[in-house]
Amino acid sequence: MPSRRATRRAFLGFAAAGATAVSVPVLFSALNNRAEAAAGLSMSVLNQTGKFANSAIKMYIVGTELSTGRQGFVKSPGVFTPAALSDNGPDGFADLSVPLAAGTAATSFALPKMSGRVYFSINGQLKFKVVADGNGKPALQYPAAWVSADPSFNVLHDCWEFTYSDAGMFCNTTNVDMFSVPMAIKLTGARTQSTGALVDGGRDKIFAAMRAEPTFNRLVIGDNLRIISPGHGIGAGLFPANYYDAYINEVWAKYATTDLKITTNRGTFTGRVNGGRLTFDGGVASFGKPTTTDVLFCDGALVSPNDGVTGPVGAVLGAGFNRSTLVSHPNQPTTDPSTFYKAPISNHFSRILHANHADGKSYGFAYDDVVDFASYIQDERPASIEVRLTPFGAGNPNPGPTAAPTGSPIIVVPPPTTSSPTGGATRSAYARIEAESFVAQGGTQTENCSEGGRNVAYVSNGDWISLGRIDFGTAPAKQFQIRAASGAGAGVSGLVEVRLDSRNAAPVGTLAIGNTGGWQSWRTVPGGLANTTGVHEVFLTFTSGQPADFVNVNWVQFGK
Repeated sequence: MPSRRATRRAFLGFAAAGATAVSVPVLFSALNNRAEAAAGLSMSVLNQTGKFANSAIKMYIVGTELSTGRQGFVKSPGVFTPAALSDNGPDGFADLSVPLAAGTAATSFALPKMSGRVYFSINGQLKFKVVADGNGKPALQYPAAWVSADPSFNVLHDCWEFTYSDAGMFCNTTNVDMFSVPMAIKLTGARTQSTGALVDGGRDKIFAAMRAEPTFNRLVIGDNLRIISPGHGIGAGLFPANYYDAYINEVWAKYATTDLKITTNRGTFTGRVNGGRLTFDGGVASFGKPTTTDVLFCDGALVSPNDGVTGPVGAVLGAGFNRSTLVSHPNQPTTDPSTFYKAPISNHFSRILHANHADGKSYGFAYDDVVDFASYIQDERPASIEVRLTPFGAGNPNPGPTAAPTGSPIIVVPPPTTSSPTGGATRSAYARIEAESFVAQGGTQTENCSEGGRNVAYVSNGDWISLGRIDFGTAPAKQFQIRAASGAGAGVSGLVEVRLDSRNAAPVGTLAIGNTGGWQSWRTVPGGLANTTGVHEVFLTFTSGQPADFVNVNWVQFGK
């Protein structure tokens, strides 16, 4: 069975515990009835963009409280506030922004014990939304800047990531999803460490290099607004889903007759392709032949469980594919960066980012931390962290038209569409409609269902199914419900939307889904529906601010 898609972050998964308290003023006192007492790690934010005033920049601190698992935000220094549905304003979104200090002064703040992200937006407001997950608990939906329909798509923004606990401070300047706002972090404690800074003129150089790189040039969004990662580019129709196929075939062919040796902390493991699978000794689980999407997200066939054995081997494989060192180097991991990205088929998004960081480190893909090439730092006794928004250069980032490709024509493989035996038959809206009886779909799969039959599975942002022609009759339907299950991780939730006659039409019904306790832990989740009559082709579309799978669907039914 395929693995659940998830984005790996090296900073996640550290033990939850306390942090050294510091005295900080309490702001936004209206939130105090839900907020914890102020305590946290001292943080200063410096605006060195050279282009934007402090007044144009807003900060957002969001994530998960380590001691309780609650999702929430920080608007007062050192104070974690659990999210609540009432945080959404009249426009349906929660204002989680924190202004920077007046004038040109540094902004002093504090981070509480949590794991999350610090976003910055420039000349615009990010649209966070609080929804109820499958257990009825509040969950945050984050911006997804690689989705053109996302309400924050046209806002210039970016983030860095952290986990702060008794174990220390663990943080990185991530480019796994995209590159937009250049920033650097400096962590002071037992030692002083920095990462994330670009070379002089680095932002302009990154955009220029990406525009000049065939196939990758379509990943540039707007007038230097951002560059999305190639994995997300596949979902956006801007990058070929078969890009890595030839290189993957070459790797599989080579190691059918040659040993591949991978060394981790557990020792050296020897593998060969046998029966279509890359099989290792030493108790390592075998790996199926990956797809381009698997390579770029380091997931799917390359999923790396946190078991200390198969996981590290999978991470090395993911790094070897992205850095295109597997064919040339049968002993992995390769530690010499001069050997990285030399093959024509390679992750040139990551290559360009590394080439323009002052320390040569970046998080260009999920396993970029293999042999320590990620823009990641940690300290077990942290005292403070400094965040610098660094120079933008000569560019003028705005959400203008996407740059036309300047290289070779792109071959885009669309998401698979699967027909079902129901064909064009019209069905009643008021009878239970099995989700797996779709007439077409994009991005989903089916699996055996614990309630009998099959269910639609592996559903993530941008996926969809068509239920075919559905008859609502002359009396309007006003509600719908789905039978849903989710084993999504912390911070992962999404929306199921009903659309009529086109999957690009405005939704007429929406409900939110989060973790229900497992991928086969089923709950009936109700949602409202705009008055609907007549016969329509009905689409269910799935939207999330995170790339991971967030829901399985067994059936859907409409009501009056």
